[in-house]
Amino acid sequence: MIMMTTDHHHHQVVKNNEIPAVGYRFDPTDKELVVDYLFHKVHGNPLPSTTAVKECDVYGDSHAWKGLFEAMEEDTLYFFTRLKKKTEKGKRIDRTTDSGTWKGQQGDKEIFCYNDNHQMVHVGSRRNFSFIPKEGIQETCCTWVMHEYRLDGCLLDQNNNSYVLCRIKKMKRGKNGRAATDYNDDDDL
Repeated sequence: MIMMTTDHHHHQVVKNNEIPAVGYRFDPTDKELVVDYLFHKVHGNPLPSTTAVKECDVYGDSHAWKGLFEAMEEDTLYFFTRLKKKTEKGKRIDRTTDSGTWKGQQGDKEIFCYNDNHQMVHVGSRRNFSFIPKEGIQETCCTWVMHEYRLDGCLLDQNNNSYVLCRIKKMKRGKNGRAATDYNDDDDL
């Protein structure tokens, strides 16, 4: 098993199931999401937090993840979800929901991390998506954007490529009907 380390620029606020400090926001780097959360999830290891990333079928019933946004009054939430293939033996992934489709925006961003030998290794990838509502369904309050993280490189094996971690952000609409800000927060190494 390959052990990965991440650069922890964020202070550990939640310890021993304590309630997070007032004003605390879960704001992990790409590396932390892949190495500390997704890797541990797919291998059945304990997670650094049991409440920061929710289990939700992002590519199924959109009311499930949209409802969590309403209940938690947050603009950004994190979810573990399983990928669904379009056909049983195919490689293409079905990212449609009951009310729309997650459409890919650009190529993958590779995520790297130092291994125990202090060598930079490829551990995962991130792909950006925008939620496109089905014809006749109106998203009045916002637009939805998502970063989908998956294991790659040295962390990928045949048994763990169906789980991904999704960071979904609710973007307020501006006066022109478009998202008020761009969502492309690249992390540095």
